[in-house]
Order: sequence, then C-alpha cells, then structure tokens
Amino acid sequence: MELKMGSNLPSNARTGFTLQPFRTQLYPWQHLQSISIWQRPKWRTQMKIRCVRKTERRGKRKYPSERRKPREKQIDTGDTKTRQDGYWRFVKVPVPVEKDPGKDHIGVSDALMESIARYIKFPVPGILPKGAFSVVRKSFDARKCLKEPKFVYTVDMDVKEALNLQPRLWDFIPDLCSKTGKLEYISSPACPSDLISLLRDCKGTSSTVVPDSPHGMFTEAIEKKWVKEKVNPSNGPLNLKKHKVVVVGSGPAGLFASLVLAELGAKVTIIERGQPVEKRGRDIGALIVRRQLKSESNLCFGEGGAGTWSDGKLITKIGKNSDNVQMVLKTLIHFGAPASILIDGKPHLGTDRLVRILLNFRKHLQEMGVQIMFGTRMDDLLVRQTQVVGVQVSDAGGDSRTNLRKIKSDAVVLAVGHSARDVYEKLLGQNVLLIPKDFAVSETTYSCMEDT
Repeated sequence: MELKMGSNLPSNARTGFTLQPFRTQLYPWQHLQSISIWQRPKWRTQMKIRCVRKTERRGKRKYPSERRKPREKQIDTGDTKTRQDGYWRFVKVPVPVEKDPGKDHIGVSDALMESIARYIKFPVPGILPKGAFSVVRKSFDARKCLKEPKFVYTVDMDVKEALNLQPRLWDFIPDLCSKTGKLEYISSPACPSDLISLLRDCKGTSSTVVPDSPHGMFTEAIEKKWVKEKVNPSNGPLNLKKHKVVVVGSGPAGLFASLVLAELGAKVTIIERGQPVEKRGRDIGALIVRRQLKSESNLCFGEGGAGTWSDGKLITKIGKNSDNVQMVLKTLIHFGAPASILIDGKPHLGTDRLVRILLNFRKHLQEMGVQIMFGTRMDDLLVRQTQVVGVQVSDAGGDSRTNLRKIKSDAVVLAVGHSARDVYEKLLGQNVLLIPKDFAVSETTYSCMEDT
C-alpha cells in the first residue's frame, strides 16, 4: 500500500501530520480492515494500492499459440486477363477429421471442395470441377490450442482447366488476391522429374517426361535453367568417363552421390564398412535378441545408413515443396517408395519398405557399373602434394587391420555419417578444416525450498 498526498498540501503539514489508529498494535493483514476507522486528516489525500502483477511471457518465451499472427498482406497479381492461365495455390485449407476420408487418402474429396468453395466464395461446392484441383501437401494438425484436430491441405487450382470445366468460375476468379500464407498465384510451377530422368536428359538419351507430376510435362526451358543452376553451374562438359571416384559410405548421401556420378559416366567404387542390408538385418536381430554386437554391422553401420532401422523418416527443413526435395522424393518413388510421400506433411518410408528400396537401388547401381565393397573400412587418405589421390582400406573385422591395400582415384567423396569417429580423427591428422554442426540444447533448473 502506498500513501500519496495531494499537491495542495501545505509545506508545514506534509511532514507534520500523524495518523491515530484505533488499535495500538495491528497485524499486517489488519491494516486494510482498520483503515476506514482511522482519523483521516482534513486535507485531501490520494491512496493507491499496488498489487502483484501477473508475469507475462514475452518474445521468444511465448508459446506459439500466444504469438501474434502476421497480418495478411494482399499482393497485386496483375491484370485480370493474365489470370486466365497459371495456378492458384490454396495454403492451409482446413478439413475436419470427421469429414476427411482418412490420412491415406491423397485425392480431392467433397469435404476439401467445400473448404475451397469458402475460400473463393463459390456458392455451390458440388459443381466445382475436381479435375482442376490437385493436392500438393497434406498434414494433420492436433495442437492443443485448437478446438478440434483437423487435416490441413495445400491445393493447386489450374485456372485454365477450371474455366473450361466450369465457366461460372470466371465470376469469382478475378476477385482472388494473393494473401501471404493463404493464397498464392503461380504463373508456371516447376515440376522436376526424378534424378535419373533428369541426368539422362542432360546427356540427350531420353525425353523429359514427368509421370508423377500433377501439372503435366516438365518444360524444356525449366529443365535447361535447372541444369544450369544446379547440375552444371560452370557450363563445362558433363562427360566424366575418364574419372575414377571413390565414395566412402553407402548411406543416403553416398548412394545419391554414386547415382549422379555413375549416370554421368564416372567409374565409381563404393566402400562400406558394414554389411548389405540383408545380412545387416540378421546382425541387428542378433543384437536385439541375443545381445551379440558386431562393431561394423549394427544400427549405425551398414547399407542404407543409420536411418534404415529408424522407420525411414523423410523430414527436412529446406522446403518441402522445393525442386531439390521433390526430385529426391521422386527418385525414391522410382525405386519403389509409395507415391504418398510427395503429399504427406511428415512422410516416412518404413523400415520394411526401405529394405526393398535399397535392394532396387543397389541393383540399379550395379547395372550402371558401380563396384560396391562391403565389409571394407577406410583407414587413411592417400595424399600427394596436398592432393588426394586415393584411399587406404582394410577388411572391417575388428580393431586389427587385415588385407591392407590401396585404391587410387581422381576424387574421394566422404559420406561416412556421424558415427565414424575414426575417420574424423584421420582428417584432423591430415590438417583438414572441420566445422562442428550447430545444435540446440534446452536447460531446465529446479530449485527446492527447505523450511528453516
């Protein structure tokens, strides 16, 4: 409690007044009860009671549900005549769980058409042409801040196809305006094909066809631009037939690196300290059931990498709809992955499917002339005048090195993963600059109060 006196109080009275309480001794909780019976001074006073304020989370301490939502900015998409072509992308289209066909359904449902009709303010959802819409992304939102869980869609609408199938849409499409995070206008979305088709098109051995693309063919202009920016930025020749390349590791990075190099004509040799996926599965079973650990064939080492026996999750933060991610996913579909991974918000392959995919991947690499050496460990790099000229390998059977040999090459690709600590020690011995990867760690402090 704070006692504040008015400004019209005399100077001699500001410090000379006294309060005469009714009781001679008061407990702290009795002050507010007895203040009304005190003899107040004649002059005017102001009394203010300060209470403890509720602590509020601010900035990064706020929960996502407490943060302010960004304002929807409208973007001018140009003349209405240009909107007769291209695509409108509807983002975060909600569909209640009880109305959705299910998580495995990746097509356009009636409930989804009702939500899209509300977006474009179309009065009759039943006459909207489903053939003009294609699902780009589907995810499940079950956050606590929501009243009920729901499915969230990202849908593309082909304007030209929609107007051909339903001319009444022309009264509603010109009124659409791009809104950040809700509605986007795309003139010509890029639809890259899988990595194998793209690389063969670079060599001119096949035509560019995109069977899984919801928007049809992958145009020649987009292909040339993508090849110039991603595959061959220096505009040099793509012929690598005279080069020998050693790839260390057969995880995702090693397999895709070998695929690209082999398709471009290089002579590739893969060195893997673990075992093929069939034998690796038996070794992991012996570890789980009989507690028999093999140091070079386990959950960390072997064909497919450490993620083979962790459900094959395909989670990335570099853009789910980007060209590079779509190209990798379509390559996995080429080797037997389900087509739903292109649409699922958090796709995963599953260990049972991933084993079959790896078998198809290995068969394709061997048909391309790639030599795969399982049970072989890289011991050191061969360096000549600061230039890597090959690797020194041995049989991976334990700590002892047997069958030492050297493999010379024009280049070495290290795709060893995070568990090959001996490789990183060798790199430090070769004075190779290593940069640690950033990671976040949260800390929670608990304090215990004891009675004194």
